[in-house]
Order: sequence, then C-alpha cells, then structure tokens
Amino acid sequence: MENFINKILITNDDGFDAVGLQVLKSIAYEFCDTVYVVSPKHNQSAKSRSITLMDKISFEHKNLYEWIVDGTPTDCVIFALNHIMNTSKPDLILSGINAGSNIGDEVSYSGTVAAAMEGALRGINSIALSQLGGDHKSNSYLCSKNYSVEIIKNILKLKIKAPLYFNVNFPLNISESDNSNFLYTKLASQKKSDEIFVNNTDTSYKIGRMLNSYQTTQETDMDALSKNKISLTPLTLDLTNISLFNQLNKR
Repeated sequence: MENFINKILITNDDGFDAVGLQVLKSIAYEFCDTVYVVSPKHNQSAKSRSITLMDKISFEHKNLYEWIVDGTPTDCVIFALNHIMNTSKPDLILSGINAGSNIGDEVSYSGTVAAAMEGALRGINSIALSQLGGDHKSNSYLCSKNYSVEIIKNILKLKIKAPLYFNVNFPLNISESDNSNFLYTKLASQKKSDEIFVNNTDTSYKIGRMLNSYQTTQETDMDALSKNKISLTPLTLDLTNISLFNQLNKR
C-alpha cells in the first residue's frame, strides 16, 4: 500500500536539531526516496495551531529538500504546502517524533498534532507521532524507531474517504503478551489543573506542567500507554458538537 507514496513532508515542534526529527527522517526514507523537511528553528512546544500572521518569518534553505523556518509548526506546513510544494503536494505528512507523549487534553496544546491537522485540512494524509520519555538522547526513541514503519503501514491500509488524521503515541517499552502491540484509542480526559509559579515581586508568573487526575479509562490513549501498547487515535477536523447540533435542529 505504501508504494503510492512518492513524496513525504516531515516537520515537528521540537526544532530542526531535535533527535526525534532525525529519527523520523530515517523512518520516512523507508517509504520513499524524496523526503522534504520543513521544521522550526527553535523549540515550539505547546504552540498548538498558532501562526505568525502578517509578520516576517525568516527561513534558511539548508539543502535541496530541507528548510529551517523561524516560526511555528503550522507556519512550517503553510510554507511547505503553499510555496515549496505548491505545484506538487506531498502524499503524506509526518509530524514528530515529539519528545514526550501527546495524549488526551494535551493534544489541543500540541504543535506536533497541529502540524498534522494543517495537512489533513488540506486533504493530505497526516500523522503526528510522539514518544513517551523521549528526550535529547537517541536511545530514548528505541520504541518509535522499531515500530513506526509498521504503525504507519497499518494506518495507511485503512480504507476511509476522508484524509487520514492520526495521533500516535509510543510507550517506553512494548508489551507483546497478545497478538497486537497497538490499540486504537480515544483521547483521555485527564487534566486536573496546571502548575503555576507566581512572582509577586515583578508581577509575573510561569506555567509549568499539566497536573493530571491519573484516572485511566479503558480504550483511551492514556490507558494504552499504561499497558505498554502503542496508541493510535483517529482525530477529527470538525469541532462541531454534532449530537447537540442535531438536538437543537429538532426543537
């Protein structure tokens, strides 16, 4: 099924020099010979779908297929699809591999997921990939290194009319106690509050980690990772509350 792929665009939110991006590049080359890299100059974690509107965005053309953009992940995808690949769109967009998981309520903040969303909105199959425990060391991405090709192939085999838009999370280690090393999941609802550090002296504050309730629910991405399974969550582009919409129109 992967033979139809001629060109892949990869990006991330951790920046051009991130280990996860280099891991993703090697994975992309398993599918085709032409891999475009358009990635932020600096770490853009938690920027969600933010764009730099009507301000100058600098870029550096590193080599034939690689660009560094001084902007957000969504800036990168917009630059790639509207300029670099304007006349010949990629067959697949891969975003990541993020340093750390992107699950549940975190997804709405994630620049990694937002980059994939921008591609899916343009009708391009797009997958966000994240590694639990991933950091600046290559060996922290062993699980995603070993299983990403298999997971991407499984997603590409799905027969749906809409563009594929998936959020994939890899555990630290895989549990292969049964026939499958992955689960199709829904997003967890885990947020309780946030760390906040207030400095009343200079009237400023910093936002730290999301504080979770740690209540795992079956069939969620959080539950899959707790079982050492890869989580594959199909996402939707339509934010409309269809159930409520239908109720209101029946009144």
